[in-house]
Amino acid sequence: MKSDELYSYLGYAIIAVLIFLILKTIMKKNQPEGFMGLFEGTDETTAEEKEATDVSDDPAVKRIEQNVKEIQDATNKTIEQMNLVKYRKNWEDLIVAMEDRIDSVSLQSLSIMAAMIKANPNDEKLIKVITRLNEFNKYKTTLKENMEYLDGLK
Repeated sequence: MKSDELYSYLGYAIIAVLIFLILKTIMKKNQPEGFMGLFEGTDETTAEEKEATDVSDDPAVKRIEQNVKEIQDATNKTIEQMNLVKYRKNWEDLIVAMEDRIDSVSLQSLSIMAAMIKANPNDEKLIKVITRLNEFNKYKTTLKENMEYLDGLK
């Protein structure tokens, strides 16, 4: 047998396998497929099924899922204990009062800080006061996020 004939037969065989696979894909039945759709009993799970199986069997994923469940349970318990849903208006009022207090303290400190700057701009007490006021202002961002959280509760 010549090599040209061998390559021809090999080409025909490959074409036949490809046509078979294309037809099998087009006329797909609800049967589990075997290896490349040729043999039954050698069924390989799809990548999605394999990933779902691997994820559920992975101890690290189980620990993560357990941690998520524990955190959600603790959060729900805290929401219930603090009556965040029932007394939402009170919590919102508290947040608004805190924001107002921070603003009023900041304004109240202006005249004192102006006198301190005039006397000694490098005074350590002045730096401490400014640092504390800046931290209060950063906390206002947290209060706004708390308000958004309250708004999201059902």
